[in-house]
Amino acid sequence: MAQTVACTARPPKHEVRAVWLTTIGGIDWPHTYAQSARSIEKQQNELRKILDQLQAAGINTVLLQTRVRGTVIYPSAYEPWDGCLSGHPGKSPGYDALQFAINECHRRGMELHAWIVTMPVGKWDALGCKQLRKKMPRNIIRIKADGYMNPETQQTADYLANICAEVTRAYDVDGIHLDYIRYPEELPKLKTLSRDKGRDNITRIVRTISRRVKGIKPWVKMSCSPIGKYDDTQRYWSRGWNANTKVCQDAELWLRDGLMDELFPMMYFRDNDFFPFALDWKERSHGRIIVPGLGIYFMSPRERNWPLSDITRELEFLRAEGLGHAYFRSKFFTDNTKGIYQYARNEYSQYASLIPPMTWQS
Repeated sequence: MAQTVACTARPPKHEVRAVWLTTIGGIDWPHTYAQSARSIEKQQNELRKILDQLQAAGINTVLLQTRVRGTVIYPSAYEPWDGCLSGHPGKSPGYDALQFAINECHRRGMELHAWIVTMPVGKWDALGCKQLRKKMPRNIIRIKADGYMNPETQQTADYLANICAEVTRAYDVDGIHLDYIRYPEELPKLKTLSRDKGRDNITRIVRTISRRVKGIKPWVKMSCSPIGKYDDTQRYWSRGWNANTKVCQDAELWLRDGLMDELFPMMYFRDNDFFPFALDWKERSHGRIIVPGLGIYFMSPRERNWPLSDITRELEFLRAEGLGHAYFRSKFFTDNTKGIYQYARNEYSQYASLIPPMTWQS
């Protein structure tokens, strides 16, 4: 096991400590299917065990994948059940997994944010995509083997707002967390698109969703996970991969205009691809909450075999700058990849922190 770095930054009173908990294919949860009373209990106990581990390591926010690929993990009037729970797409597992997860998180003093995957709707002939193609035949774009919602139509904005409103109205969620709220980089048109027009299109979707959610429950946090670098900085190049110019995510405007309360930029980088860009997000925060996402999966020998010290340096830096942190993803954290769980539990997050208040909301 790699040697840890002692944490010197003082633990703050307020700090977001989050994980993305993935349900697609059950890669974080669930690892068994719910098809009987006994197997339901087994599946639920799997989640209880994960949440116990997260709680013990100081995690206070769980981003739970709720809309997967045009499919969901709760009984919806709009979309079918994802197959990750029952083993059969479209079939109920016999319980409401979202309600169960909310109850278990709140029991442990943790927030649960419903993670909504927006544009990608799965394989062209998979259940979620097929049903959406029937509902809105001109609004689903095919790129290779997959379907995507058209980022340029009001129909996409209204439909996604309906999904988010359904979750907000029916459940005591603490946040709505939008993923992939951007242009698909494989879209051929992206090369010739006017960036101003593209940003307007994505912002229109964000505004439609945010207004619907806040109109129902103003206290529910709106967040998203933009590309990890906002744009080039004066001194550092984003290597051609950034939120603002490349995929038309004007995330700073979303913060400034109150469309987002919180950002979880996917900062799965290290060294000078991480530190200056984290500072750049802080400078663009407009007083909102910034929670950089850390690519702890890159510590896996199957990935890039990063040493633990790459992540602990980032954690120390974020705390010194008053920023939160989010681990991508849960299983790499609870599996203690390179000792990250042990470091968080015994050193970095030894003492609990409260969620920062939304002072601008009330």
